[in-house]
Amino acid sequence: APRARVRRARRLAAAPPPSGRPVSRRAAAAESSGEGSAEAAESIAKDAGDDPDSGSPEMFDNLANIFLKRDQEDWIGLLASSERWPTLRHGFFARLKARAAEEEDPEEMLRLSRLLRLMQGTSERVATYQDLLAEVQDTGEEMWEGMVTSRRAEFTTEFFQFLRFKLEALVRDQASTSATRSAASREADAEAVEARKEERSTEKTDSATSDMKTARDEEARSDADADAARDDLARTASRLLSICEAFDEATRDTETLETAAENFQELLQVETLEEMNQKIDQLAGEGKLDPALVLTAAKAYMSVKESPMVEEEVKDVMAHLYFKMKETMGRQQPKEVRILKHLLAVGDDPRDIRNGLEEAFTPGPELTTEDEDFLFCEAPALLKTIDAVLTAYEQQQGKASITGQAAELMQPEVIEKMKQIKGQIEGNFL
Repeated sequence: APRARVRRARRLAAAPPPSGRPVSRRAAAAESSGEGSAEAAESIAKDAGDDPDSGSPEMFDNLANIFLKRDQEDWIGLLASSERWPTLRHGFFARLKARAAEEEDPEEMLRLSRLLRLMQGTSERVATYQDLLAEVQDTGEEMWEGMVTSRRAEFTTEFFQFLRFKLEALVRDQASTSATRSAASREADAEAVEARKEERSTEKTDSATSDMKTARDEEARSDADADAARDDLARTASRLLSICEAFDEATRDTETLETAAENFQELLQVETLEEMNQKIDQLAGEGKLDPALVLTAAKAYMSVKESPMVEEEVKDVMAHLYFKMKETMGRQQPKEVRILKHLLAVGDDPRDIRNGLEEAFTPGPELTTEDEDFLFCEAPALLKTIDAVLTAYEQQQGKASITGQAAELMQPEVIEKMKQIKGQIEGNFL
């Protein structure tokens, strides 16, 4: 009898379920909370003109007024949302410095000097966050746990606010581009109608139609690229937040960390990879394979992988240890959770979802192969798991903590697909 086949990816066993479709623009826009920042960021772009290197004193004064009217907490969002800021900042700071030096009013001089000092600090932090994001994106996802474990202090709450502002800017840009294209498309369609009314030559009409089709194909490719960039950033932010939460939870208990270090040292004492695998399975069976131990292995793997002084054989052993732990820990998850992740990875066609549910609810022996696990569960149990996830998501929305931001940045299509799966279970299997 068919059952839900849960394919295991050895190196990404702990990764969140893959996205089956782009983020809904309407849903993503509803999550955006940066309308005020959007207006100011647009002002920055407009004031810059076509040539960002030709900034005038008046333009820089206008930018200064924008920042003076905004709360300091908003500055990160303004800079993160502006593509032109890196080319404007040096001229902007020079203008502020000159104004402060020339100002005769002591209070105004102090106000301009304070703005200069605080803006320089904010700009430096934004540049640091941009560099950190680029480094994360250039690093394989399997290395993110080790990266966070080694450099947790760099992944601050403000860094995740920076990512949220970047995501909101992408959503706004897409909405603006879509509106512009819609207007242009209506104009082109109107011209085509007029051309037919005037009975222009078939050759000219066909040429215009071909040009329109080419332009729309290019727009579709551009939209797909923009969707991919936005989805990648949303998934990156959500994954990093999850790793930070796991690290913070694991490091709250000093005794847990000491136990993890002792267990890790025991693993390093084995003679062969086979003995290492057996030891990992033993730790899992005793309930000792926990996030603290996996994060300890991630940190160790990260340190040796980046070092040119470590032999390749040692790097291979540390890689095997880390990924074997992640794979084994993934199997420790309740089967309902694993089946849910499998269902989230299938296509968006309701028939595919229903077929996956039928397989998941078909009883049979639960088998494990090299690449797949054959699992089944009861419909009420899977529904209970989905309800728990949705409830946790709704309760965390809007909180200021990292957990709350993780919920806010979670890809909307994942939640929407869970609701689709829930509807199918309630309508067809209960």
